[in-house]
Amino acid sequence: MKISRFLAVPAMMAMSSLVMAGGMDGLALEAGVSYASAQTTLNDYSPDGKVGDTNTGVNLSVNYSKSFGAFNLAGGVFSILGSQKSGSLQSFAEDTGGEWSDSFKLKNVWGISIQPGFNINDTTLFYTKLSYVQASGENNYNYVVDSDSGSASRKHNGVGFGVGVKFKILASLYGMVEVEQIKFNKKSYYSDVVETYKPSMVRGTVGIGYQF
Repeated sequence: MKISRFLAVPAMMAMSSLVMAGGMDGLALEAGVSYASAQTTLNDYSPDGKVGDTNTGVNLSVNYSKSFGAFNLAGGVFSILGSQKSGSLQSFAEDTGGEWSDSFKLKNVWGISIQPGFNINDTTLFYTKLSYVQASGENNYNYVVDSDSGSASRKHNGVGFGVGVKFKILASLYGMVEVEQIKFNKKSYYSDVVETYKPSMVRGTVGIGYQF
């Protein structure tokens, strides 16, 4: 009898967790501020390597969440407003004695995500985030010797992985904290050169969400 009573306590706690789960269910609009480190990996470039910048940005997303007991599954669409600088450098052309400068940035960053999660209780949700992401990468260059300057851009596809937590503030309002890494594919921007550019970013976001 004592053993039965002992086992009944965690069983009741587990059942209570299942009953309470689902506080984040439904359609929600999220807005957040992120601090991101964006980088560009240079290949077949002189010199090869990686350049980067840090950025502060605004994020908007629309999500729909559904709980199945303690398990939660959400999907959504998100966008990072504005552009994200992803590095710059200056190099020296030995053959002409000229200075060459390059700068890189990402624009129109948006994606779709699947977010499997676990309801810790009715007010707190831990989740992971798997994303397909698109962005326009842009390179601006300036060759000082003969005033040759210009720019080019290409569309990059990428994948993201992140983790986060959401927590109730009011009945229809919640807070969220998220960390995500996004890696994009490699692209050549110019038909007459072999160099390629591969952007990536790591960002941390703090925001709020409103449930409809």
